[in-house]
This record gives sequence, C-alpha cells and structure tokens, in this order.
Amino acid sequence: MFAPVGVTFLLDFDNTLSDNDLARVRLTGATERIVGPADSRAFWSTYERVRDEMGFVDFLRTLEDFDGRHPESALALDRAVLDFPYAEMLYPSALKAIAALWRVGVPVVLSDGDRTYQPLKISRSGVHDAVRGNVLVFPHKENRLDDVARLFPADRYVAVDDKAAVLARIKLHWGARVRTVHVLQGKYSDDPYDGPPPDTTIEAIGDLTGLVGTADALQVFLEGASIRDKSTERRRTRWHS
Repeated sequence: MFAPVGVTFLLDFDNTLSDNDLARVRLTGATERIVGPADSRAFWSTYERVRDEMGFVDFLRTLEDFDGRHPESALALDRAVLDFPYAEMLYPSALKAIAALWRVGVPVVLSDGDRTYQPLKISRSGVHDAVRGNVLVFPHKENRLDDVARLFPADRYVAVDDKAAVLARIKLHWGARVRTVHVLQGKYSDDPYDGPPPDTTIEAIGDLTGLVGTADALQVFLEGASIRDKSTERRRTRWHS
C-alpha cells in the first residue's frame, strides 16, 4: 500500500485541460479534406455510433469500422487522427496550473476513454510529463473511484471537471473527503445534472492556480463547508426548473 499524501488533485482531460471542441473542429476539417464532406459525415456518424455502443469515445474502433468500408483512404485518415497535435489543443495556463498544484499536492489526470488512444492523446499533449506519469484512464471513471483511492491514497481529494454530473457522482461516492471544482469550458459545461452541486466553479483552468495553487488558498478551500458562488446557484435553478 502506498503512503497517503495530503491532497490529490484529480484532473479531467477533455475540455478541462485540453480544448476537445476545437480538436473536433480541426479533425472534422482534416476528414473533409481526405475523404470529402459526404464521407466525412459518414466517419463522424460511425464515431457517434461507436461511442453509443461503447459508452465512451473509441477512435481506434471508429477507424477500424470506417476503414473497412473505405480502404483507399485508410492510411491518410489513420495518420490524421493518430498523429493529431494535441499539444496545440491545451487551454492557456493548463501546464502552469499543473505546476502550481505540485507545490501543494499531487496532480493526477483521471480521464474517461479507451485505454489506447486516450493515453496517447494525453502523452502527445505534454500533460503526461507535466503530471509525472500520474495518468488514469477508465471507460467510466466515476465507477472506479475505489481503484483511484488505492492507486493514489490521500487524506483529501480535489476533483476538477467540465461536467457537473461527473462531479456530483464523485461527491456522492466520497462525501466530505472530496471538494469539487466545475470548470466552465466546453460544450458540456451547461448540461443539466442530478445530485450535489459543485463546491465552486471557475471560468477557465488557469483560474485553478488562484483557487488552490498555494498553501493558504488550498487550506481555505478545503476547510470551507461550501464556497459555491451565486452563478452556480443560478445555473442549478435554471437546470431544474
């Protein structure tokens, strides 16, 4: 058993550290150039079907299914997807935020996705090195929190995600052991959800440094019973109206 640390930060990747919406736009442009608009739409239909079947994004399965019907474009399409420059997709100050977290705890990337392509994305982005290899990828991460605790034992956790629904499920599992931070980036940031609201919200990942990136700020955050801002309450009321 590993010795527990004081605080472990669990950082989502897509639309939390990396602009996944922008990546989708750029990948769509690449598929249109390679196979044309009609087949590009077919490719993304395959992507959505695979995601529905698997319950998470699986680019390798998508490519396998699509390439079998379009062998003439398989090599170029594979390279466009597999060699995509994810380092260019990081949000401003994402790496600076991670560096700040190292001064007060241990940052860990906890991401949904397949166990081959998703770790590749995280590595290509530079985030794997920034968190010193502390990367966990599960098809449904909120169902593997006991495994997370065994691998990264800590007295307290801070979970950071663009999906309030995921944060609610983490809070239901760990209760007062975790504080949750909703980062308002990406197309899912306004999705309705059930369960406990986030403990606080930030507009961008760079704001995490001021919130918990120093010992004094972290202490206030962990000790506060609830530091939700008024914008959180307004959004939650609208979602449940």
